[in-house]
Amino acid sequence: MTFNVLVSIKMIRNIIILLFIATAAYGQSVVDTSGKAQVRIESDMSKEDAMELARQQAMINAIDNAFGSYVEQDSDMLIEEGKANFKIIGHTLVKGDWLKTLKEKYKEESKTIKGSAGRETEIWIICEIKGTVREITKPQINVHFEPRDCPDDLCRTYLFNSGSPMYLTFSTPVDGFLSVYIVEQDHMAYRLIPYQEMPEQYLNAVPVEADKEYLFFASDEAHDYFEDFSYLMVDEIYLETAMEKEFVDLYVIFSTEKYRKPLLAASEHIANAYVLPKTLDENEFMEWLQNSRVYDSEFQFNRITLTVSK
Repeated sequence: MTFNVLVSIKMIRNIIILLFIATAAYGQSVVDTSGKAQVRIESDMSKEDAMELARQQAMINAIDNAFGSYVEQDSDMLIEEGKANFKIIGHTLVKGDWLKTLKEKYKEESKTIKGSAGRETEIWIICEIKGTVREITKPQINVHFEPRDCPDDLCRTYLFNSGSPMYLTFSTPVDGFLSVYIVEQDHMAYRLIPYQEMPEQYLNAVPVEADKEYLFFASDEAHDYFEDFSYLMVDEIYLETAMEKEFVDLYVIFSTEKYRKPLLAASEHIANAYVLPKTLDENEFMEWLQNSRVYDSEFQFNRITLTVSK
């Protein structure tokens, strides 16, 4: 798998059972807390799937231990100027936001039960987690974005064929600043927005206006959004893989306040006039995300997983 940019980019990463949305925290109270959860490995689940689900449920348990939660499946949400009062993890409305994981451990247990075919063995994954959480006392911003394999509205997808282009729509109810990164299976984070050739004023993030729909990675005049930057210099993205199936984690980062980018390695020119985008190690990227959320209550990110098939 290669990740290249010319005005083109190629990429990929690993899948999870759920698309975990990590959104902004706006409360004042920041505490360390711990939680625990156990998940049975079902016939259609891998061990990794069960571990991820147990991790998310342990996080919910930890936040609930600190601040409480609402557990109803469906709930009316108060909308104020494009902001909603609570965030949702799975189907649980929690009163706090997970900022940083301090420690986590897993263990596997076997349980023998009486089944329809006699005695059966179940495998359970147990997750214990400790982290820093912040109470939500202020509404969070509901940004909207969609990956697409063509510019049209009907092209929304999380599943891409190898060689397909990728576009990203984005809109926000309030003015703010946006950046987009991809984490690939080589454990490197690649920055996609700001674009590679953007001037110094867009060093950290690009400004986005309220109630305006953006289509990124489309190099035509209809999507010319930024001063002192020509739409002809927009990076076009293509997803390619030589494997039967690969995955990529896409991070969409937003804040109403200006924020600083992490330390990035310089772009690198490679074969066929392509350019490797600015990068940093995945662990350093995750640390930057966590620290940004701890110290900036307006900072939020969303992560989704895309699948690319040969």
